[in-house]
Amino acid sequence: MSLTKTKKQLNQKICTVLKKLGIEYEEFSDNIYATCPVHENSDNPRAFSYSKDKGIWKCWTRDCQQEYKNDVFGLIQGALSLQAGHEINFKQVMSWISSNFNIDKRSYSTKLNQLEDKNTEEYLEFSNIVQTLTGKNKIKTDEEVDNVFDTNEFSEYFEGRGFKKKTLAYFGVKDCYSKGAMQERAVIPIHNEDGNCTVGFIGRSIKEYKIPKFLIYPKGFEKRFYLYNYHRAKTKANETSCLFLLEGQGDVWKLYEAGVLNAVSIFGKTISEQQEEKLRKLAITHIIVLMDNDQAGREARIQIQRQLGRMYTLIFPQITKKDIGEMKISEIKKQILENYRGKY
Repeated sequence: MSLTKTKKQLNQKICTVLKKLGIEYEEFSDNIYATCPVHENSDNPRAFSYSKDKGIWKCWTRDCQQEYKNDVFGLIQGALSLQAGHEINFKQVMSWISSNFNIDKRSYSTKLNQLEDKNTEEYLEFSNIVQTLTGKNKIKTDEEVDNVFDTNEFSEYFEGRGFKKKTLAYFGVKDCYSKGAMQERAVIPIHNEDGNCTVGFIGRSIKEYKIPKFLIYPKGFEKRFYLYNYHRAKTKANETSCLFLLEGQGDVWKLYEAGVLNAVSIFGKTISEQQEEKLRKLAITHIIVLMDNDQAGREARIQIQRQLGRMYTLIFPQITKKDIGEMKISEIKKQILENYRGKY
């Protein structure tokens, strides 16, 4: 069965969908009304409306349909996310549908086998669904990656960017000059959550002509399964019930030099489902989010608020420079850390 047919079936049984979600509603002609099942403390009895004819829904008080898709899949995802207290992904939505509406799991497998192009989004989507519904999701296991690079004691490149030698030595950041993938790159090791296994490396070009600027080793390494510096940060995070969430590795180093031991980076601007799971392992109630001070950083803050706002108290300090890495230690202490004593 295709997703289109599944959606059509659910639209035809929308009242049953709402009942299974525990939503009390009232019908008027083609429309269904209820308090919004997606946002908390909804008290407007008609904040939510669903058009049976169009198969779409809308929250009239907070526009929750902009956060989730305005179709029946988005409705289920939003309602289940509120009930669970954290974001539910699409695979979990499909698992819920299969369990509650007796949709044959083999129908998705059949559709998967019929798709000829194995690189399309449609194939990958059905592959994820089949793995979820049949219990065949792969479990990520940490594999030690040998350091095959000839490096110096610390990165002279990043020392030239203003970082202290002892900081670079602490994080194991070194320059590589031997032939190979990491030649003329500053090599940054990435560890698993216990710190007993080096799972990958990031190589930052130390020559402006060398592209790409950043290179991942080994090929195929998936950053979404890790948070940079997690193994070092988790003890202090649990002690303070707080974690600093940053974009890049250099941001973590700069906060370390300012005295912050409970900082991690997400390798960019988006948080993956696997990274969220690691956050949930920590005994934290507060997250201080320091994204770059640009348009992409602002968009990242909005998305992080949507993903994590239900579970944690999120704090978004204002910074005066482009990013943390460009700030002086004295500026970080005065503009940011002075306001959050006891949080690091």
